[in-house]
Amino acid sequence: MKRKLGIVTGSRAEYGYLRPLMKKIKEDKELEFILYVTGMHLAKEYGNTVEEIKKDGFVIDGTVDMDIKEDNSLYDFVASIGKGIIGFAEVLSKDNPEIVVVFGDRPEPFAAAVSASTMNIPVAHINGGDIGLGDIDNNIRHAITKFSHIHFTASKKSMERVLKLGEEEWRVFHVGALSLDTLLNVKLLSQKELCKKYGIFDMPYILVSYHPISSEWEKAESQIRSVIESVDAVANEENLGVIITYPSAYPGGYQIIEVLKDYSLKNQRVLLFKNFPHIHYASLMKASKVFVGNSSSGIIEAPSLGTPYICVGKRQSGRERAKNVIDVGYEKEEIINGIKKALHNQEFLKEVKKCESPYGKGDSSNKIVKILKEIKINKDLIIKKMTY
Repeated sequence: MKRKLGIVTGSRAEYGYLRPLMKKIKEDKELEFILYVTGMHLAKEYGNTVEEIKKDGFVIDGTVDMDIKEDNSLYDFVASIGKGIIGFAEVLSKDNPEIVVVFGDRPEPFAAAVSASTMNIPVAHINGGDIGLGDIDNNIRHAITKFSHIHFTASKKSMERVLKLGEEEWRVFHVGALSLDTLLNVKLLSQKELCKKYGIFDMPYILVSYHPISSEWEKAESQIRSVIESVDAVANEENLGVIITYPSAYPGGYQIIEVLKDYSLKNQRVLLFKNFPHIHYASLMKASKVFVGNSSSGIIEAPSLGTPYICVGKRQSGRERAKNVIDVGYEKEEIINGIKKALHNQEFLKEVKKCESPYGKGDSSNKIVKILKEIKINKDLIIKKMTY
């Protein structure tokens, strides 16, 4: 009998990370692959990225509409989690997977983990134990850990945090960052290829990816204005292009989008995109002169690409960093100085090119598949015990 694994994906970024693992599970003769698509994938406002999954040849076994809105309020944010819990209860009852695999710290994996765990279905959580002190994601991530039965951590420090949360040692596996499986094993697109595919500049550019912080969503507009005005000042002075991606669908995301739309319409050197496939996003990151924003991709992926990252604000506070990261606040002068250091400080640039990532070497999916195949599914797995 094949072991039935249910995989949950709710956003374009998360799907890019999960894709190599999904492919390996699908191709394994001892495993049955069940795919659940939810969240931002189903929202037209964010590019309807469910179509990308279909184009990659994956059969979608179930969809869970969490009613993600472009202008998400705090109420909408909470209501979508409730809808997700109910939706996952329905699809899991239909398919009866033996393990449900979730990734990260968003509302979609949280809803899936609550449903599966309550239905006595073991949950395998990827990227537990990370820290990002500036957002609700931090709480969601640790809550998923407590609902989960198997833990795959991206770094040794994350593994230590999961253990300190009271999880039994035999449940916790340090496998590295799954997002690096693609980056370190697939040929990335050159800037010339990106120009041809997306019509981007044939010139040096700054990449920007900034997300709202749920604990201070009402400041989203002023924060993105500070970021964009700083980037614009440097881009004009240095004759650089600017490529910007959409934020997540958290409260404050709509306000950020409106600012970005207005900014891109008024500036010929600025290009705004709703989303990219993960490999193309990574290619854009690698080809950029500097990456600016508050995305975890600048912390986890950019080091392996040799890309300098200006990390703005507190969204990624506490997360382990390599030497490619320059942390700044919201003052324009501080952001501008950070960008200029990343562009011109030769000592810093040398450190970036040779920096070591704390997030592994791109072999996580093989480790995860092996564990998911071999771990015993019994009462010991289902009934969790605190270690203190």
